[in-house]
Parts: sequence; structure tokens; C-alpha cells
Amino acid sequence: MFSHVGLSQTPSVKTFVDKNEILIGEQVKYKVTATFPAGAYKVSWFTAPDSMAHFEVVDKTKIDTASENNNTVLQQTITLTSFDSGMWHTPAFIINFDPVKDDSTLHLLTDSVPVTVGYAPADTTNRLRDIKPIIDVTVKDYSWYYIAGAVVLLLIAAWLLWRYFKNRKKQIPPAFDSKISPYDEAMQQLEKLKQLNLQNPATLKQYHAGLSEIFKWYISRSKGVSIMNKTTGDVLVYIKDNQLPQQYITDTATALRCGDAVKFAKYMPGTSESEVCFTVIKSTINFMHTDKPINQLTN
Repeated sequence: MFSHVGLSQTPSVKTFVDKNEILIGEQVKYKVTATFPAGAYKVSWFTAPDSMAHFEVVDKTKIDTASENNNTVLQQTITLTSFDSGMWHTPAFIINFDPVKDDSTLHLLTDSVPVTVGYAPADTTNRLRDIKPIIDVTVKDYSWYYIAGAVVLLLIAAWLLWRYFKNRKKQIPPAFDSKISPYDEAMQQLEKLKQLNLQNPATLKQYHAGLSEIFKWYISRSKGVSIMNKTTGDVLVYIKDNQLPQQYITDTATALRCGDAVKFAKYMPGTSESEVCFTVIKSTINFMHTDKPINQLTN
């Protein structure tokens, strides 16, 4: 359906719909075409709202412009739907044509097209429908896919195991390994520590921290179990479990706790006191090296 407004050489508006009867929720195409002499008018196109009486806008195209026989043709398609049963008229939209010359503006309306919205017709025959026939189903055998997948997984696992054992031989030696014994390393580190200036507060703190680190490192290397993160209390329990004489335990406890006081309480011992701590740590290492085995450190 369409309407044609105007005479020759004047603007005209045509309205089309692709169907006049739809089911509830079905869509209808509402197409508007405007034709006018090229260059003679400035057109103000209508704006369709998203919702209108009895209709909803589902989609709308951009305004298409074309030329035909010295005329300009504007065209837009609006997709409508409705959820109200009954016969309804599409809204009429105003399109304004402003002449380039001093003439009055033309106001043309699109057609209000009737559209009947209804339900699907009911089946009044009451006929029974046959059950659908049996459909043959082709069963595919995927056994070979599973077998192939299992073989691939086994090959990958074998390759990973091969890489693991191959690289295991190239691993970097453990941190406790060294070309010299734990005892010799401890003695060398103590000799270096002995060179520090005990009159300087900064080196004094380094001195006592070094005594604790050397003692823990010696025990760690002797057994291969790190106690570097153990507290002074844990270390004392350990050496007590190794059945060191009580005098060694007492002296070592005093030396290590002096280091804790320097580190955490900013205690500044005298030179003689620091040298006594040095002597105690060295003597305990000598005793553990020559007289007592290093037992397993318990957690």
C-alpha cells in the first residue's frame, strides 16, 4: 500500500508495508520514500520513536539517498512489531520540504496504514498426528581416537621423564656443597670476621651478626639441613639435643644472645666482650668438629 502526495515537480511521499496481517510478535516492514526535484528543497526527515501506540520499533535503517531522473529520492525502512491483538494503524509522520527559493514550506504526511495483529488460527479438526517414524542413527566408532590419544600421552610422559632424568645430572650442586669442608670454611670466615674494627658501631653490628651466621652455616653444612632461619632459641635447643657439655651450651647461648641484643636492642658491647663471643663460637665449632657428631635437626 502507498500514498502519493503532490503534483509534478513537487515533492511526493509514498508509504509501503510488506504485509497487512501479522501474528503477535511478528514483524512488518514499514518503508517511506520521498521524491523531490534535485536541489530545489531542503528536507527535514521525521524521527520515529522507539515505542508508539500499539507498535514497537525493532530496527530502522539509515536514510538512503539516490538520484533518479533529475530527482532526489530519500528512503528509510522501519521494522515494526506489535503485541496487541486487533487492527491498528501505523502512525503518520511529517516530512518538511523547505524550498530553496522563497516559497512556503510543504508539510507532507506518511500514510497511516492499517495492520491487523492476531493469533495463530486454532486447529479445529481435532485430528490425531502420527508418531514420527524411527530415524536410523549412524554410530561412529571413536575407539581409535582414544587409542591414539593414549599413545600420544604416553609418548609425552616418556619424553618428560627422559628430560627430567637427563637434566637431573646437570643440576647445579646444592647450596651446602663446597670444595672445602664445613669446618675449614667456618675457620676461614671467622678469620675474615676477626679483621673488623670493633670500635666502629656499624662494623660491630656486622661482627656479631657474622658470628651467628657462621655458626648456623657450619651446622647447616655439616648435616645438609638449613637452620639459617632458626631463632637463637631453636639453635640452643638443637645443640643441647646434641649432648654438648653444659658449659659450651651456656657460653654459646651468651654469645648468640649478645648478638641478638646488638641486632635488635642496639646494645653496644665492649671490645673485650665481643672478643669473648668470638672465642666461644670458635671453641664450640672446634668441639663439635672434633668430639661430637652432628645429629639430625628436628623441626
